[in-house]
Order: sequence, then C-alpha cells, then structure tokens
Amino acid sequence: MEDQATGLRTIRPVAYQETDNRFRIVSDANGMGKALIEHCDFFDTNYLRAARSCIAFAEGNATPEKVRADFIQALMSAGVFVREG
Repeated sequence: MEDQATGLRTIRPVAYQETDNRFRIVSDANGMGKALIEHCDFFDTNYLRAARSCIAFAEGNATPEKVRADFIQALMSAGVFVREG
C-alpha cells in the first residue's frame, strides 16, 4: 500500500508500548526504522532482519506483511510489548 498524501509505502498499523503509559502506532518504514533504532539491540539477529526488511520495503522489494512480521518480532525480541488487534 502507499499513502497518497506522503507517497510512503504503508503497512497495517502496529501499536507498541513506548513508555509505561504510552503506546505509539507506526505504519510506514520511517516509523518502523525509528522504533527499531530506539528499542532494539543492533546486534540482535531479529533487529538485523527487520532493518533489512524495512529498507527492502521502502525500496519496493518486500511485502507489507513480511516487513510487519519482521518488525513485530524484533520489538518482541527486545522486550517491547506489541498490541495486536
């Protein structure tokens, strides 16, 4: 999918716990990339897989569901609560 206003490729939104009392929702590669950098261990294989997926997605070489799944797995691996719905 692509957001007509921004031109960014988008995914089905993912909500994750950013702080004890605040959730953030991301739906594009830029938001996912920022979340990965802020919350994940750069040496974790799940982080590396998700980062590669985000880049491939931004370039049009990965499906929205693949990048979304990799992103969620990386956050969960880092101990971040992800709200599925």
